[in-house]
Amino acid sequence: MRRHALALFAGLLLAHAAGPAGAQSSMTLRDRLVVVSSASSAGITQLLADGFTQRHQGVVPPITDALGSTRALELFCTGVGPQTPDLAVVTRRMTRAVQEACNANGVRDIIELQIGLGAVVLVTRRGEALPGLTTRQVWEALVAERPAEEDFTANGARLWSDLGAGLPRSEIRAVLPEHGSGTRALFDDLVLEAGCRHVRAIRLIFEAAYRRRKCVTLRDDARITDVPSDRVTAALLAAPPGTVAAVSYDQLVASGGNLVAIPLDGVVPSPRSIGTIDYEPARTFFVYAKRQHSRNQQGVGVVRGVREFMIEATSEHAGGPGGYLAEAGLVPLPPADRAAQRRVAERQSLMSR
Repeated sequence: MRRHALALFAGLLLAHAAGPAGAQSSMTLRDRLVVVSSASSAGITQLLADGFTQRHQGVVPPITDALGSTRALELFCTGVGPQTPDLAVVTRRMTRAVQEACNANGVRDIIELQIGLGAVVLVTRRGEALPGLTTRQVWEALVAERPAEEDFTANGARLWSDLGAGLPRSEIRAVLPEHGSGTRALFDDLVLEAGCRHVRAIRLIFEAAYRRRKCVTLRDDARITDVPSDRVTAALLAAPPGTVAAVSYDQLVASGGNLVAIPLDGVVPSPRSIGTIDYEPARTFFVYAKRQHSRNQQGVGVVRGVREFMIEATSEHAGGPGGYLAEAGLVPLPPADRAAQRRVAERQSLMSR
């Protein structure tokens, strides 16, 4: 199925490879940029595509497609040429294994940019705010099995009040983004694993993979609903009272007040707490680009605009305080870091790790 999806996407790109650019110039192989993204980066990606189009009059708007972090990077790494994407926008840093897969397929000149910060947050509907949760309580509420004496037993927690004084006597229910999305990966890594990190029974498990399964395998008794990342807000608004959901910080901002953030481990997610990483479930937005797709000094290449898109993504107009990405929920990097990322974009400096 995955190979079929990649083949369909490659066919779409080939259909555009012989577009208007062929009439304008024979120096490039495609008439527009192609940007793939994780689902949680889709909004940021579209804003960047719109900003790039507005900044450069007459340019053909980029093709954007939200595929999930894993699939986006997999497609980015399939090779070099007009049938493959030019850029990827994701919320997980490219691992060494993914970089090696890129290299094996000829994608060797990769540029890595950091454009800002976001976070995975737990939310309720307006009017149903919880006083606050700890990551330990979130794990205890949602995990399939909890430790009991020297073994693990099925999670029998029914009410939020079962987990601590001051929590409401409402049924434990949660809406989560489905597996494969950047937000779900971050929820697993930064909330669930953080919640079980100091559980003695978990720490005593020798095998790391087994420890992780005990941390992130969730109950299957209909208390948890998995939906595509872009449908979490709608699913929460339609859910029974007391339901919580995991969303990205930009989804929280975009809700217009319909969602209310739950303080986690005593910290409310905000631009300040995310920017200082006081709110620990924070993440960085990354842009990856293929320098091999950029035109050379003779104007020959796969497509125009790779460097210009990166410059737009790192501009103060986009990612600085008050920029259009900040209005969408992206927390700007510190000034020195923003300047460093602009230099990477302008010079097209290659990823060194």
